[in-house]
Amino acid sequence: MRFHTTTVLRLSTQVLVGSTPITVTTQKVPAPQMGDERWSQLLTFTAGGRSSVVKETAVRTGTVVVVLSGSSALVDAHAEKAVAKARVNH
Repeated sequence: MRFHTTTVLRLSTQVLVGSTPITVTTQKVPAPQMGDERWSQLLTFTAGGRSSVVKETAVRTGTVVVVLSGSSALVDAHAEKAVAKARVNH
């Protein structure tokens, strides 16, 4: 499995949840230097003048892919431990 990377650094789209429009913007950000391949992005969800940011990071090590999603600080804080645990358990 190989991660497909694109040259698009920022993409925005709108989805409806019920009758509420939510704008979802993605921004590619640097991924932690671990594993064979890595990928990371910030997702910003905006509705009704309020927004929420989620960081998503994926790391491939061998045949195992670890995906973390949550607040940027927590994803960064736990990525190394999660990848190490996946290596040991696989």
